[in-house]
Amino acid sequence: MPRPRTFDEQDVVDRAMELFWTKGYEGTSVTDLTAELGVHPGSLYRTFGDKHGLFLAALAHYRDSKARTLAPALLAGGPVLPRIRAVLLGWIEVAAEQDAPRGCLIANAAGELLPGDPAVACSVHEVLTVVEDGFRQGLEAAVRTGEAAATLDVPAAAAMLTMLLEGLQVIVKADPDPRRLVAAVDTALLGLASAR
Repeated sequence: MPRPRTFDEQDVVDRAMELFWTKGYEGTSVTDLTAELGVHPGSLYRTFGDKHGLFLAALAHYRDSKARTLAPALLAGGPVLPRIRAVLLGWIEVAAEQDAPRGCLIANAAGELLPGDPAVACSVHEVLTVVEDGFRQGLEAAVRTGEAAATLDVPAAAAMLTMLLEGLQVIVKADPDPRRLVAAVDTALLGLASAR
């Protein structure tokens, strides 16, 4: 008879996400996970199947806890374009304050495991779709209020912002002065505002 689970699965997934985010998939061993999470290897395998299963759970948690917060943040009231700028600059600030910036878990996973891992490819695609949809919702609101031009190609602009965000996450890991990217973000955002 299997022993009852003695850990909070959501807490384990959350802490595993942070560990994978910091060390990468290959850089995180099962020993690292069990030591950091305080979970017996047998319990880990029974719950998640293997390290890969736990990684997929961590990517799903990232989607739900990070990516899904974008649309509500952009639609919280008031002008949207400054909120988009704040989201982008927030990642720059995080990187500037870290000794070893870790970028974005999704960009890291794509760089480390794709192509070649269909399950991770599906998870990465899901997260990017949620992010792009969040930007789309924000831009649609900006068009409705006249903050963004009525002629704005919203789907293309949402895709551009998603590419900007993910590219930014890669660059901040290597740039010794991430704050210099503020001007690049502002240049990219210029085309979104309505000419008044």
